[in-house]
Amino acid sequence: MGILKNIFSSADKLDPQKTFDTVASGVDKLFFTNEEKSDAAQKAWDQWLEWYKLSSTENSARSYTRRIMAVMFSSVFLFILLAAAGVWLIDKEYAAFLFDLGKELFPMVSGILFFYFGYYAVNSMIKTSKNKGN
Repeated sequence: MGILKNIFSSADKLDPQKTFDTVASGVDKLFFTNEEKSDAAQKAWDQWLEWYKLSSTENSARSYTRRIMAVMFSSVFLFILLAAAGVWLIDKEYAAFLFDLGKELFPMVSGILFFYFGYYAVNSMIKTSKNKGN
């Protein structure tokens, strides 16, 4: 009996404005507006850019390892393309297979090369344009 008394007596203590604000806040959080998406994307980009600035300027074993891996992946990709060109004279079907393999690897290799060497290329272009402006 005491439980029912507590349930019904708490109804007198409800604040309608507080209840409305709580429900409205919950409903608002269900929908991700374009402005909120834009803000979230900007924050994610800023965080990624900050991480990249910190990690690209370091001169450590990790940086050396990234450089070696970038060269290794690009070397394998170049070897596959050259092998496809060389084998084409002998076996066109196998050359097509190698070329298709190169097409599959292209997005990965270009991403690695862009993220590793792209930062230095963009910095070089910025420095060159600043020097021409002076």
